[in-house]
Amino acid sequence: MSVTIFAAIDVGSHETTLRIYEISKKYGVHEIESVHHTARLGLETYSTKHISYHTIDKLCNILIGFSAKMKEYAITDYMITATSALREADNNTIVLDQVKQRTGFLIKILSNSEQRYLCYKSIGLAENQFHKLIQKGTLLVDVGGGSIQLSLFDKNTLVTTQNLLIGSLRIEEILQNMKAQTDNYQNLVYEYIASDLHNFVSLYIPDHKVKNIIAVGNQLHSFVKYLSVHHFGNLQPIDSKGNKKDSINRTEYEEFYQEITSQSAEELSHELNTTLDRASLLLPVAMIFHIIFDETKAEQIWLSGITLCGGMAADFAERKEKIVPAHNFAAGIVSASRTIAKRYRCDANHINNVENIALKIFDALKKPNHLTKRDRLLLQISAILHSCGNFINLNNTGENSYKIIMSTEIIGISHIERIIVAYIVRYYNVHFPSYSEISNIFKQSDYIKAAKLNAILCLAKAMDKSHRQKFSDITVELNENKLVITGKTLYDITLEQGIFKMYSDFFGEIYGIEPVLKQKKQF
Repeated sequence: MSVTIFAAIDVGSHETTLRIYEISKKYGVHEIESVHHTARLGLETYSTKHISYHTIDKLCNILIGFSAKMKEYAITDYMITATSALREADNNTIVLDQVKQRTGFLIKILSNSEQRYLCYKSIGLAENQFHKLIQKGTLLVDVGGGSIQLSLFDKNTLVTTQNLLIGSLRIEEILQNMKAQTDNYQNLVYEYIASDLHNFVSLYIPDHKVKNIIAVGNQLHSFVKYLSVHHFGNLQPIDSKGNKKDSINRTEYEEFYQEITSQSAEELSHELNTTLDRASLLLPVAMIFHIIFDETKAEQIWLSGITLCGGMAADFAERKEKIVPAHNFAAGIVSASRTIAKRYRCDANHINNVENIALKIFDALKKPNHLTKRDRLLLQISAILHSCGNFINLNNTGENSYKIIMSTEIIGISHIERIIVAYIVRYYNVHFPSYSEISNIFKQSDYIKAAKLNAILCLAKAMDKSHRQKFSDITVELNENKLVITGKTLYDITLEQGIFKMYSDFFGEIYGIEPVLKQKKQF
């Protein structure tokens, strides 16, 4: 049996963590050791936007120690990532260079969407539990030091997601100077975070009933320890069969919440045998879930124990074909895109038609042009969102759609993939720019990808220029140097033929073939 030892390092806002995994086709992903050290990068980033030399030095020393631990296992496969604390630091380039020079590690700074997607992959490993929960309204709450991600799953797919800058460490840093000015710090924290959570529930999930909450994130260590190890009031850490509980209901949570808010950080630190830094983060974390329970009326919270490191291991195992993903997150990406389109009141019949035509053209072109499943997904997202800018202004749809996409989280695609989608949509009705015009945005391979997918979207959009879905039974055939698109219709398609011809030259330039639109009379 082939076993791979993989290391995942998470440079977090509060602490830096190393987790070591055994990965095999037979047993999947199994954690065998973990080490963590406090290096509060977020403490500086969220207050000054800058990471000091002292903190850089501390981080490097931690990573040198991790490197020694990895050598004990002879590890060659690893991934090291950083999130908001480095992402938001104004000197993150210098930090990355110092780490590379002193430790040899190349840290990848994840965009928020990349970070959350890795966590989704980790959750997807828990096949039975996760799939069971997301059949009915389930809100995944990923609590970090800098922000929280709220993602609603329903009927086995991702419905919507939103990032809020109210992470536990950020809350502490922003409010610490106000502590001396109030006799009720808890109320101060509550007021700071309650409005954002209320707005999320009222704006993004008004039509969905939330039954379950899944708690995720590196900030949950002390929170979970308090719940599952210590016995407060009637809250039991085990179920009636003697098994460790992985969920608690709303009544139990409220009992826990009353207990935790009656204790000081010093008392919690002593009770849990943990650092004062960790104990001080318990209040904002507990309050976040208290408010979410209150706003959604959810029935239970599931303590997943999922980490970003687990997501890195799951991603590695999937790429090396050691595991088969338990959940199809691509479907969730498409579903979330449809939710965005609905929010901006896109013409559903039109975008569905454009999507269908675009994907048929893509499928005819994919093999000779070496297009991938991932490229197909980006085209599909682009087709779904291409007209969302109409919500803002009918005269500048492409530009407004571009701005909406760049301002909207699409969990499951990387930052550069989101830019590719935004540019595909931005120029769907005007000529795509030359590489020299946007070389500061894309490397050449990404530019070619965006241009190829844009050319397909333009043809598909042209075929429904009237928004009347004139064609049915559309077929696409690639015959030598021609791409023949045939559709049955009784309508006058003069408009569609004219617009189609306008985009034919660019398509021919990109693919080296001539697109031809044929009408098959429908009787």
